[in-house]
Amino acid sequence: MNYAQIDASLKTAFAREDAAFLHGFWHGLNTSHAEWSLKLWLDALIEEFDISSIPAELLKAFQQIHVDSQAQLDDDPLTMTLLIPDDETALKLRALALQQWCQGYLYGLGLGERIKNWKALPKEFREWIEDITHISQLDENSVTDCEEDEASFVDLSEYVRMAAAHIAEHIALVATPKPEPETIH
Repeated sequence: MNYAQIDASLKTAFAREDAAFLHGFWHGLNTSHAEWSLKLWLDALIEEFDISSIPAELLKAFQQIHVDSQAQLDDDPLTMTLLIPDDETALKLRALALQQWCQGYLYGLGLGERIKNWKALPKEFREWIEDITHISQLDENSVTDCEEDEASFVDLSEYVRMAAAHIAEHIALVATPKPEPETIH
């Protein structure tokens, strides 16, 4: 997935959300819904963002996000990547994108039916969600292009990536009904 290309497609069609937010939204919805498909995601986008129609170029971008993200999760959730600008982009813009990814993720996570009781989640998972919430409130204007902030950004983005992957993996295991053992009479 190429952040710049997808974000440009989004900005051409409508300027409400960026690629990072929508990618986070996808992951939040995917984690929080037992049944998941491209159609369900498109329906959620249309409903949540009041989109009357999706231009063909934007539909391709949404399909690419869905297919690539689902392939990563199917392969191994821990290999997922965040759709944020590359390292050549100014650190402030990457920090803003990480903030938006987290906002989208939390928004999507909150719309699902899989997490009935947040307090019932293991402490570690609640802490990850709280941390992602704090990162979603990051002030990108406090970020400077220095080595220390660059290292902090790399650590934060890796933390978000791993936390989201572990949360998805855990919720999928917990929410998937276990098959009934066969009984022999």
